Amino acid sequence: TKITQVWLKSKSCFFACAAMRILPATLAAGITPFQEIPVTEYFPPLKNFTPAPADKFVSRAQIPRFTKITQEQFEELSRSGQPFVVDDCVTEHPLMGKSCDDFGKLFPNGKMKANYGDQIIKLSEKTWSTKARMAKGEKQHLSKGVKIADPYVWHVKDEETKATKSAVQRHWGVPYFLNTTLVNNKEVSESFEMWFAISGGGAMAHSDSYTLQTVSAQFSGSKKWRLMMFPDLQTVFESFNEFDRGVYEVNRWAPEYEFEVGPGQCVIFPPAYMHETFADPKDNPSCSASTTFQYVGPFPSRYLRNFLSRFTNSHLASTSFGMMLWGPYATIEPKSPKCTTDTALISKRARGKMAQLDGDKDGGVTEAELEQFFLSKKGEWGQKVPQTSEDWFKKMKPEGRKQVNREMAKYRAGDVLAWHDLDRDGKITLEELEKTFTQWNVLLTRHNELKAIRKQKKDKKVIEKTKSLEEKYATKYRCGSEGAQQCPLVDSIKSKKGKSYKSVRWFLNDGEL
Repeated sequence: TKITQVWLKSKSCFFACAAMRILPATLAAGITPFQEIPVTEYFPPLKNFTPAPADKFVSRAQIPRFTKITQEQFEELSRSGQPFVVDDCVTEHPLMGKSCDDFGKLFPNGKMKANYGDQIIKLSEKTWSTKARMAKGEKQHLSKGVKIADPYVWHVKDEETKATKSAVQRHWGVPYFLNTTLVNNKEVSESFEMWFAISGGGAMAHSDSYTLQTVSAQFSGSKKWRLMMFPDLQTVFESFNEFDRGVYEVNRWAPEYEFEVGPGQCVIFPPAYMHETFADPKDNPSCSASTTFQYVGPFPSRYLRNFLSRFTNSHLASTSFGMMLWGPYATIEPKSPKCTTDTALISKRARGKMAQLDGDKDGGVTEAELEQFFLSKKGEWGQKVPQTSEDWFKKMKPEGRKQVNREMAKYRAGDVLAWHDLDRDGKITLEELEKTFTQWNVLLTRHNELKAIRKQKKDKKVIEKTKSLEEKYATKYRCGSEGAQQCPLVDSIKSKKGKSYKSVRWFLNDGEL
């Protein structure tokens, strides 16, 4: 059964009514650096969800689905990081309905590779769309242990010649809800890659390395999806290989949603959200084609701030420059000031920022005041596109760059408000700013101290120093009034031994062992 767009027909119908479930005022008032709103309270569709291993999974939570999605709905979902499906996403796309063989005829010079291999295959080769390259099965996967066909990925965005990429762009189209701003139009048209799934093909559960929202749209055939929020990793000792199969190996795969995406439809999900796919042979007798791309705005700032504690133990922080990207949203500065855990200094910075942003001096910073700031000389840094988008931005004509800058200022204002407005009343107060500044500074300080441990060469030293650091932060910020003497988390940290080395090194070595 589809969750209808009635849920988001107006703000009063879904997110505004659910605002207190997403972030209760009482919880917001007492938020601490490592505290999160539980997944089942933050995401309304998961209100009655009970996690279970993949072999006991029953699809109860329903992913929101929309037709003719409005900009208001799209922006609210994006900033909250709620995964959703748009049923009329690419129905008007020039490549809609094209089969794998059609792509070979249209773009014979294209060069792709198997997802789990490095062999280069030309799209013009006649057998690739029917010849399955079987990959190892996995019982926790949608295929239930049957060997699956390795999908092909065509990295048009960054591994093709200029001529081939231009040829594909001439057949490209942008979904209507992303075509309202030039910045999203350009990002969608520059960041795409193609996926071709042989009958019975799919991808194992993983988390992408992208730091922007991801869209996966189906041109032909269909795919079944399972999604799961990134696990709550309380310490770096729980870190794991987040790419293909890694979540299975540590028995963390407990899917929330199972759904199908067919021709013309797309699924949209935020950074770190784990997912697996399967082109069920029952529904896909032949090869199916889809595309994946990113967009710039809105940014999933509310989602990232709420779950920042767990994300600092993820690949987004260790390998994807997440902390660098998130800093300007968290500190409202172009570059994060030197981090500190000095509460007096943090409070001073918050007061200074309020004085800078609160134009009418009423004690609350609005989205309009934020936009005015980012359009000013002092705040023009907020007009910049993400680092990953700089290549296409530099090639634009001056008029286009000016338009993108204005759009980025508007997006940035809404994104910053979503990061800091804890009670969701439309204004950022000094109290809220002090809390969000404290969260960022404490978590960034811990992150920097962890990264410093990578200099240690001996395994034993790495474990000892990591245990000491994690115990320090758990005692100070997580154990509550009972202190370390009665804190299960501290006991767990103290028990870590040599076998924990793999998890720690995975994080400290940027995802390499």
